[in-house]
Amino acid sequence: MKRILLKLWMVESNIRGTMRLSKWFHYKVPIFGRAISMILDRSLLLRYGFEVTSYRVNVRQLQASHPSGVLLGGNGIVSDGRVAIMSGVKFVGPSPDNPRYLERHRTGDVFRLGDNVVIGANSVVVGPVEICDNVVVGAMSLVNRSITEPGTYVGIPAKRINDEVPSDIWVSRSGATQ
Repeated sequence: MKRILLKLWMVESNIRGTMRLSKWFHYKVPIFGRAISMILDRSLLLRYGFEVTSYRVNVRQLQASHPSGVLLGGNGIVSDGRVAIMSGVKFVGPSPDNPRYLERHRTGDVFRLGDNVVIGANSVVVGPVEICDNVVVGAMSLVNRSITEPGTYVGIPAKRINDEVPSDIWVSRSGATQ
């Protein structure tokens, strides 16, 4: 019982649980499911400052230990791996009439992320982009192009400063899945 109560108290597990429930309502409950899904997503915004459209986020293991100010939106984020995002991270589109963006938005994969990806605090990712496995994006960076080589990226726009494969310590600390 103590373990269950502790899990309910933890922010990350609460976010993941709410997102799972929101997706379930969106896809499985006819008529009112989408409205309930939207309300659940808005509850995450009110409780944690975590803005998301849950049914458009398909990440195997998402970690947001400090979710305040995070914008995942409804553009579509996909990953078969582990992704950690820090406080203030924003995933946004370039412009509403960009043809490449519109094409990827329709398919729900504007952002394609690999395994062991860490996006630092207050970074902005402008899609459509792909980020390969084993990438760390430093705090306050702007990712406006696809990242195809592992390493550490920082700056505006983000440039690789280190080609070492980063440790997976940020994404391995939680065994929970999305």
